[in-house]
Amino acid sequence: MRVYRPLPADHEQVEFARQGVREARELLKQPPPDTFLGRKTHEPFPEDPDATPSEAP
Repeated sequence: MRVYRPLPADHEQVEFARQGVREARELLKQPPPDTFLGRKTHEPFPEDPDATPSEAP
């Protein structure tokens, strides 16, 4: 029967993977970034009821 004994390189790889998971979990805890999508930054200009079609945009 074979006995498995991890190598030092195995420990380094596992720790590297665990560190990546820790960083990913911290990033997932943060709120989503503000992308300005769907946010109104100003109110549109009111329409002029007396405007002629040549003056309208």
